[in-house]
Amino acid sequence: MVKFVLILGCLFVFEAKADLFDFDSDKPRESKIPALVEKLKGLEMKEDPAYEEAFNQSVKSIENSMEEEKLFCSGEATDAEGKALPKEQKQLCMRELKKHYLNATMTIFDIKKKYLGFIHQKQLEKLTEIQKKLKADIEKDF
Repeated sequence: MVKFVLILGCLFVFEAKADLFDFDSDKPRESKIPALVEKLKGLEMKEDPAYEEAFNQSVKSIENSMEEEKLFCSGEATDAEGKALPKEQKQLCMRELKKHYLNATMTIFDIKKKYLGFIHQKQLEKLTEIQKKLKADIEKDF
């Protein structure tokens, strides 16, 4: 019985030290970027300055998160718990960051492209209305 308690105590102490020195954490840090990209995708496209402001704020949030994660992956900053990234995981962290960054920039490009097409279509509709009114006025006057 004494041996059992002794072994159980040793296991408990070893587990506590593993958590304390972060030997147990092979899981990578969760990135905020995918959630921010999804939020950006969720914006409803409108011909409105408020949409443009929301879009710009979302892009700025993505860029800020990118910089924070870049500092963390390079070892220049710590996470929210005050832990630095182990040297062995820096390369993996940078690869993941690169993947998120490429995805975010492609999403931003696609949304900007769709928005420009949307705005262009609205402008063409307005121009067509003006042309119809002008034609109707000319027909009426002559």
